[in-house]
Amino acid sequence: MIRRTLMRRAYNSGNYSTARRHAQKLVHLPSEQQLAKSVIIRSYWNQQQYEEIVQLLQQWKDSELMPYLQKSIDQLLVLKAKGEEVSISLRGFQSKRHALLQKNQPIPVIEREWNKEKIIENFFQENQRIWFRFPQNYCYWDMPEDFNIEQVHPSLLGLVAELLLSPWHKEAKLQIQSPREKGSHPGLSFSAGTDSTAAYLVLPDDTILGYHERSFESQLKHDNAKKLINHLINVHDRKVFSIPSNHEIIRTYHDQSIGFSTDLACASHLILLADHLDLGGIAFGMPVDNSWLWKGRVFRNFENTPYFQYWRKRFSHAGLDLILPIAGVSEAGAMKICQQSELLPYLNSCMRKNGNGGCGECWKCFHKNGPLGRPFNFNAKEIQVFLNRKIIPTAMHALWAIDIMGLKNQAPLSIQELLENDFSWWDKVYPPSKEIIPSQWREHVWERICTYLEMMDAPYPLEMVNLYNERLQ
Repeated sequence: MIRRTLMRRAYNSGNYSTARRHAQKLVHLPSEQQLAKSVIIRSYWNQQQYEEIVQLLQQWKDSELMPYLQKSIDQLLVLKAKGEEVSISLRGFQSKRHALLQKNQPIPVIEREWNKEKIIENFFQENQRIWFRFPQNYCYWDMPEDFNIEQVHPSLLGLVAELLLSPWHKEAKLQIQSPREKGSHPGLSFSAGTDSTAAYLVLPDDTILGYHERSFESQLKHDNAKKLINHLINVHDRKVFSIPSNHEIIRTYHDQSIGFSTDLACASHLILLADHLDLGGIAFGMPVDNSWLWKGRVFRNFENTPYFQYWRKRFSHAGLDLILPIAGVSEAGAMKICQQSELLPYLNSCMRKNGNGGCGECWKCFHKNGPLGRPFNFNAKEIQVFLNRKIIPTAMHALWAIDIMGLKNQAPLSIQELLENDFSWWDKVYPPSKEIIPSQWREHVWERICTYLEMMDAPYPLEMVNLYNERLQ
């Protein structure tokens, strides 16, 4: 009885490890077993120790607690998809959430077989819906009324297919089509977030914006993005193409979380529209955190990476420049650009709120909204989980955000040493990044960047960044 009281007291006070220790002393007693098992599983869940839950529930097969098994499997599949190490085998496990999502997707009126030999033949049109048959199912884009798939150059179709399938189907990478003649205008894969908006502000005025609108229900909300898009359309008279699509489901057929198959797949709608809109380049709001820094924490010579060299050539073959206008600008620099624009009141990077600000509880509200002076809960579960990871996501920017907001004393002990770094240069521009901007757009973009931000002084501190003493292969 005393141990049960101690267990309950520890659990209710959030001392989950102590509660679990008491529960493990009770779990073999028939009269206490169910409660003890419940405390063990729930305490592991609250501490996000999903592997332990899977291992225990596979042994116990407790019907009351089995929902935690599937929820834990879902979480582990998401972590694995993000490249994090998972110590237990997930072979044979499938996300129940993904299975339901897949089942609820529409299919074309006239179905087709997957064509492995001629992958671009897997694109076809029914009314204004463009279908793509991939090995397991179909995905689609809802295009403008006068769009015709028959008028899309084969190299554009081939590029989209490769961006969507190449991580799992190498045949998509081998089927290069004839080259396409370059168009006249740049297009921007526009997410309506801070980085994307900064890219918009430095690109030429004839840049055409294309917003990918996830067409199925998920945690992601479009309201904040649409608030900015509507302002651009109604006040700035800008043409913005919002294209509903469900191609983010492709990853779920490979036990990965919903999202883009590859980094640049977010522009698949614009690539398909390239002939329709006479596009000669596709721009992305990729900041220095994802270009010259590898995963936001260690410097690399981005211009010479196989990633950049390969995709620049592939886009060029499709008559498109790969434009990375803010590749030398950090997320902090992107914020500074946006702060100097009248768009800031209409801009919010949080994807979980309904157009009335941020949720205040997510990672984006911490490192995107917080430095802009917007409210967030530093002790929110998601924020604290990320800050307590062995390696913090977008580490350099997250550390800068803590420093600039004066939260160092509240930060986890594990990152206190990293917070001793100098962050005063982080919102400045890395000058060598100018050279990777295609020549047709380079001077315009660079001139605009220089009106917003200062340049880093040599020797460039960015080149010294290696927060976790890693060696890149």
